[in-house]
Amino acid sequence: MTIQYRRAAPEDFAAIVDLFIVNMNLSVFTTATDKQVLKQLATLFLAKDCHHATFIQVAEYGDIICGVVIGITRQDPHKALSFDDKPIIDQIENKLRLSDQGRQVLSDLQKKESAGAKQKKVDFDNELQFFCVDPDYRRHRIGATLIQAFETYLVAQGVTTYALHTDTLCTYQYYDNNGYQRVDQYPNHLNPQIMHFTYIKLLS
Repeated sequence: MTIQYRRAAPEDFAAIVDLFIVNMNLSVFTTATDKQVLKQLATLFLAKDCHHATFIQVAEYGDIICGVVIGITRQDPHKALSFDDKPIIDQIENKLRLSDQGRQVLSDLQKKESAGAKQKKVDFDNELQFFCVDPDYRRHRIGATLIQAFETYLVAQGVTTYALHTDTLCTYQYYDNNGYQRVDQYPNHLNPQIMHFTYIKLLS
């Protein structure tokens, strides 16, 4: 299998949203279950991430984007994409206000922000914001290659450590087994059986 790795382009945004939906259990963010509303929620998150990110790389098999890593460092003043998130966010928030499930999403996000303000503060100046590989393309070292590309970029920027956030609905064991240090954990604001973890990794 020949995988190509490249910097992301604005036209990759829709495919990255689809990857997010396939790989993320959005019940950590909302009690809403409507598929269209959940896609709007994913679009909301990724529009913000893509706007702020200084590094976005995708893995591509043929014309299929099968993996992505999105990260940020305050050391780099340049954005990874020329990407204006405001029109997308405004449009999505207006759509969410039109339905009961959409309004539930907005309410749940507000609760998440309030809960997050009470959590232990970790330096997120350098952060792995989002990382995933399509389930159909795993076991080809795509994830390891994407993370290595992000870490190489960080080292070139003079960065010595970075943080990431995950939860028990994700494969958090990957970070436990690959040199990351868990520095914080707390229960989900909607479901206390779900735990959130913050990790940091030191770069040599």
